[in-house]
Amino acid sequence: MKNILLITAAFGGNTKELVIEHSLSNNDYSFFKACYNESNTQSRVNSLHPRLKGKIPKMMGWQDAPDFDNYIWVDSTFTILDGFVEHMMEFVNEDYDLFLFAHTKRNSIKDELDYINLKMSQGVKYMIDRYEGESINEQVELYLSDETFIDNTLFAGGCFMYSNRLVQNKNYNMMTDWFLHNTLYSIQDQLSLPYLIHKHQIKHKVYPHILMKNNFLIHDFSIFF
Repeated sequence: MKNILLITAAFGGNTKELVIEHSLSNNDYSFFKACYNESNTQSRVNSLHPRLKGKIPKMMGWQDAPDFDNYIWVDSTFTILDGFVEHMMEFVNEDYDLFLFAHTKRNSIKDELDYINLKMSQGVKYMIDRYEGESINEQVELYLSDETFIDNTLFAGGCFMYSNRLVQNKNYNMMTDWFLHNTLYSIQDQLSLPYLIHKHQIKHKVYPHILMKNNFLIHDFSIFF
């Protein structure tokens, strides 16, 4: 039986906790939960904004629990329903180390950058609150300057799974690099993920499901407005 760690985090004043409405463990998988929040995590109030603080468990949660077979990240803005385990685990095999949902509205990091810049220029508060002052333009320019990188994918960051093989090298791996890029450039982690998958030559698989519209995860859109 494989051991799976479900990781989530809820930091900040108005952030909801992840809701799990159905048992996760079954005959094939034992599920454990690591739910990071203000009550069980150092505040880092003088050094980290809650959004950057949340990237630590999202990208580095495996450090606290190194002995699991697979790790699943789910944003706290979701509710997990019956069927979650079956849909998340149906494609698991030794050929892939990272399992992702495709972004449903845009297909490249350049498209995502243009969208963010447009919404910020229109005064959209949600975008300004998150990305004003971030080095998103310089970040994408850096990635696109790599002639070996083809910018034709974009992933949804709200839920993904990776195997322990992805972090087998504890000192340097894609997840530590991903966190580094969030600190160096921007917390818009969708911008860095496709490039780092390319850089580290990660074998990944894309789920056929739509993250924001399926029957095993519900997203609470209301928290953004």
